[in-house]
Amino acid sequence: MPIARFLSRDECDVVIVELERATGGAVAMHLLVDSGFTGQSAMVLSNRHEDVFLAPFPEAESVGALSGPQRRALVNCLIPELGFRRALIAIVAPLEGLALPEGVDGIVGLRFLRMFAQWGAERLRNGEWRFVLRTDETVG
Repeated sequence: MPIARFLSRDECDVVIVELERATGGAVAMHLLVDSGFTGQSAMVLSNRHEDVFLAPFPEAESVGALSGPQRRALVNCLIPELGFRRALIAIVAPLEGLALPEGVDGIVGLRFLRMFAQWGAERLRNGEWRFVLRTDETVG
């Protein structure tokens, strides 16, 4: 059962994923974990990351921090240590108004998290926290 662990920040949990560029190669993205972000899209990415948007996807209505019709795109997401590679739908939006912590490139939501057999935080003996994703052969 492959496991990926990401050191948590004081203010939030973050996962690091690789998104394939349309022109080749991949870019690492630090994405805030928000299990309250639900709906049809797996993540929210800045409209400044055009090079990872492989194809447009139909707009969808959103409510919450982002509301109204939202532009969406297809992205290829990888987490190499898990052998995870999926085409996912991302909301594409200006993120300046979301007050994300410095160094955070976007958000992953519940649709993303439910692709894993287990997800959540764990506390280390030294008091630090880390976020964990685990896969197994039953997760498609």
